Amino acid sequence: MAKPYLQAGALEIVDENLKGGFDVESMKKVASIAVRCVEREAPHRPTMSEVLIELKEAYSIQLTFLSAGGLY
Repeated sequence: MAKPYLQAGALEIVDENLKGGFDVESMKKVASIAVRCVEREAPHRPTMSEVLIELKEAYSIQLTFLSAGGLY
């Protein structure tokens, strides 16, 4: 159900309580990996190692955002 929104890069699916408290690029990275994880064909899905790498990168971006006191 959320896949079309994620593929389009839409952030409307983000909980209203989170808005302003996250880095947009970090959220897009998480959404991108989520879309890949639910691909119908297994060869198109990422490995768990790839998921971990992407999530660590998104987390790093988010930490930088928070340490800068940023609001989106």
